[in-house]
Amino acid sequence: MIQFDIYRDLTKEIYADDIPEFSGSENWGNLSSKFSFIFSRLDYLNDTLVSICEKVEIYNVNFKERNGLTSKKTKIAPYIEIIHVMSDLRMIVDELIALLYIVEKRKVLGDYPSKIEIESIGNLLSKWNEKKFDDVKFFINYKDFLKNVNDITNTYKHSFINDHIVFYRQLDKPTVYAIRNFNGEFDKQKNKLIEIPLENIVTDFNKMFKEYRILLKEMTYEQIVNDFEKKKHNMVIYK
Repeated sequence: MIQFDIYRDLTKEIYADDIPEFSGSENWGNLSSKFSFIFSRLDYLNDTLVSICEKVEIYNVNFKERNGLTSKKTKIAPYIEIIHVMSDLRMIVDELIALLYIVEKRKVLGDYPSKIEIESIGNLLSKWNEKKFDDVKFFINYKDFLKNVNDITNTYKHSFINDHIVFYRQLDKPTVYAIRNFNGEFDKQKNKLIEIPLENIVTDFNKMFKEYRILLKEMTYEQIVNDFEKKKHNMVIYK
């Protein structure tokens, strides 16, 4: 079964120490709550992934038996659910990028920045195209994954012909389809089909998210310890 790897055990509970503890932020609110909400969204998306896999399996059984039992809803729903998964995954990755950016800047500035200059996949890819690699270097190792998510979700937003994905059968395993037309023009020579197994997208995210959580916890813990040491030092001085 395709799933986002966020659970420790079969209870599927999200435990308190799964969530990093952050230094206080007047600019950006409760960052631990933000991270907890990301877990909640991934948990919700896991239910959607189950639904997708079940419907694709039903479709394939009926297709192979040629029994005509697949309802239109069962056939179409996986395409819609995949769009929902990819769109929310895009928003989650955007937030992970922005979150790491402000945590990195806090280490340099002593406080979180009041402006987030790298806040999305598209923003980050543009920086890399300009050969600017100073911030959130962690994501460089996952450039191909980021580009796939960016291309797919941008196609969802901007391609007028993307609804034609329903003509590509979901055979064997759930697949992310997107059909892109360039600059609002219909040109058979330039139109592009994006076709990636959904499992590949989820696997790539899981690898990235696992390492991301390790890095973020290390950074936030170090900042909390440093804050405590500074506070203790200042108390000694004022005595």
